[in-house]
Amino acid sequence: MSLPERQVGALHLHSNYSHDAEWPLARCKEIFKREGYHFLAMTEHAEGLDSARIAEWLEECDRLSDPECLVIPGFEFSVGRNIHLLGFGVRKRLHGKSVEALIDQIHDAGGVAVWAHPVPAAMNLIYPAAEALDGMEIWNSRYHKGGRMPFRLMRLLEKLRETRPDFHGFAGIDFHNGTQDRRLSVVVESPRSTAALLAALRAGRFTIQYGSLSIPSTGSLPFREQIKMALQTSFMRMTSNAVSS
Repeated sequence: MSLPERQVGALHLHSNYSHDAEWPLARCKEIFKREGYHFLAMTEHAEGLDSARIAEWLEECDRLSDPECLVIPGFEFSVGRNIHLLGFGVRKRLHGKSVEALIDQIHDAGGVAVWAHPVPAAMNLIYPAAEALDGMEIWNSRYHKGGRMPFRLMRLLEKLRETRPDFHGFAGIDFHNGTQDRRLSVVVESPRSTAALLAALRAGRFTIQYGSLSIPSTGSLPFREQIKMALQTSFMRMTSNAVSS
């Protein structure tokens, strides 16, 4: 069995299998691998993909995966206007009629269920389902530009963890095009296999990394570190190391 080692992962990525993304899947794999990522957690928009297109995408994910960089399939599901759920590791389209039903289906499919880019308007709808979720994005670099850490989401994570200690904070690039900043990662101590990585994400065995900033999946930081982080993220330049598409 492979021993745990440091794996750098990119979460919440879209290729041009999604209607609003630009890069082919092969280009995503090529560039992210070149930039030091060991696994990519794809989350194509489930809406608009028929069974033939999904089969084509799954085959390509499997074909592009290699020992140095895994391409892990997954979906982003829309539930109403303000709620989007990520299903890391899900290999089929699901049809949950409610948030709770969809979370159950993600878990039944072996996936990790994460609330994507939370908005306050959805809080009353998502809170009852938080017991079943694996976590939520506390940092989404497409929504939270300029390296600015959204501290209100850390407070929300803290509140949710009061009743569900195994609810974790995730970070997603929400990648759609080559001009985006791709430096927001998660670092996992795990063997480099899809099953092991999904298990580590589900259990919160990872840290969020952006440059020198490091945040545990619990979101728990000493007050001094929170002040330091607030100062650092406020004055980071709004630049990207992205390769032009």
